[in-house]
Amino acid sequence: MSISVDSFAERELELTMREAELNRRLAELERREAEGGVSPAEHEIAHRLLEVERREREVERSEDALGAQRARLEAVRQEYEARRDALAMRGRELDTDRERLRNDRAQLVADTIEIEERERAVASAEAALVEPSAPSAPKDPTDEGGDWWAKQLNGSAASSPVRKAS
Repeated sequence: MSISVDSFAERELELTMREAELNRRLAELERREAEGGVSPAEHEIAHRLLEVERREREVERSEDALGAQRARLEAVRQEYEARRDALAMRGRELDTDRERLRNDRAQLVADTIEIEERERAVASAEAALVEPSAPSAPKDPTDEGGDWWAKQLNGSAASSPVRKAS
């Protein structure tokens, strides 16, 4: 049942005015009863009075239910706002963590590049310190103490017949 507050107030005012009229009539009936008897009109008024009281109780219950709904709505709204604020704060925390992780990753990449550059520099420095071995010169055939010439002469002498002079 959804009834606005204004309609409750209007309804309550109407019921209050009717109640006042019924109370006036009831007082008149009580006066007449005390004088001697109850007429059918008086009986009808008493019945209407009971109906007004029943309606008043119904309006009060509706008003109490509306107040309880408002309280529940306010509690739900506060819980929603608290959760929304908590989620927004958590989102900011996650953004901060994500930014920190990006910075850490960038620092790791920069450190890796720096290490690789140092390794290259060390490798080139080591290469510069180690002199490249010069290609070995051809072996000097005369280094063998003259044997080479002897081998050459003997070899040619052996291959050509020696002539004796006659």
